[in-house]
Amino acid sequence: MSFLARQCQRIFRPSATALYLTKRQAHKKTSIQVKLNDFVEGVGIKDEIVLVRPGLMRNILYPSGKATYVASYNGPRNRILEDKENNQNHVEDANLLAKAHSEHRQQQANQLVGGLENVKLLEFKRAVVPNSESTFGSVTADDLVLKLKEEYDLVLEKQAIEFKSEGGRIKSLGDHIVEVQIGNKSTTITVVVKST
Repeated sequence: MSFLARQCQRIFRPSATALYLTKRQAHKKTSIQVKLNDFVEGVGIKDEIVLVRPGLMRNILYPSGKATYVASYNGPRNRILEDKENNQNHVEDANLLAKAHSEHRQQQANQLVGGLENVKLLEFKRAVVPNSESTFGSVTADDLVLKLKEEYDLVLEKQAIEFKSEGGRIKSLGDHIVEVQIGNKSTTITVVVKST
């Protein structure tokens, strides 16, 4: 049979093909909506509503407790009202979470500032350039963070430390003032660099 003849047969018999496809699909059930209680590989993540085959839900997901059925509502839906309620719930949850997070950060900042006020003096020893006040190794913010962690058990980010002089590090012997900014509060620490 030629190519042209096959094309003509397809054009003139579309109903037979459609009938065949509907018969073939008749025994297959539609997917159902379920809410996942845990992560299921290849299906979805926790608290997600997904479409799955009824057999998968009935035989695997539901007995193991990994998913629950979603109740279907057959009445008329007011999608605008549903969206408004969902948005209000999300906004309220986000506000509560942000408030709790800010209170927690404020409490941590207060504890950290209180701990830093107890630190009067940090002492470092560095090798000195002969006949000079300059040191071979400088004292950096990383050094201060490590010393505060080891000696006073205070965890501090190095971005919070600001050196008053010498561009972000201490390169000479003597007493130096370092400012620590935590949130909206600041405190100062005296750093003493001595020769080895």
